[in-house]
Amino acid sequence: MNLVSTNSGTELVELVRRIIAGDSAAEDAVVQRYRQGITVIIDQIVRSQSATEDVSQETFRIVLEKIRRGDLRQPERLSGFVCSVARNAAIDYIRRARRLENREENCDAEHIPDPAPNQLDEILKQEKSRVVRQIINELKIERDRDLLNRYYIAEQDKDRICEDLHLTRTQFNNVIYRAIARFKELYVRRVGRPER
Repeated sequence: MNLVSTNSGTELVELVRRIIAGDSAAEDAVVQRYRQGITVIIDQIVRSQSATEDVSQETFRIVLEKIRRGDLRQPERLSGFVCSVARNAAIDYIRRARRLENREENCDAEHIPDPAPNQLDEILKQEKSRVVRQIINELKIERDRDLLNRYYIAEQDKDRICEDLHLTRTQFNNVIYRAIARFKELYVRRVGRPER
């Protein structure tokens, strides 16, 4: 029986029945029968030889998978089914390619700002840090200087500072609140309003 040359509905029904039964020769026959036709359909849509080959393989994968699962309810319409899957696979390929192009355009590396600080930012940060340290060291009360340096500059643990200075956490909060208030007052006189 030559499945490639025949086109009758009975032959297609038999071909589908054999594929459902697990006959790999029937699967090969479907590929042979429709390869040339779907290549033309797909190439008219994707217009790329390598893409046409990829989409053709995807088309046969989908077609055979659906036949095996029994999704093809009218086996005599196998030809229309294969052509429809080929068109849909080609259109899906084009949509994915366009989405990828759009994503690449939106994520173009030249347009992504460098998250690392530039030299000017680094200089300004260092200058601000120098001014802050200088103002802390100008505070009149030694405990204010010690507390602000240890907690904000050296980033020491609050509990350790409390232990060293014999303070409860509540006392620490009150003392540091007043130290910050005095620091801000001096900072405003020297630099202007503190940045939020």
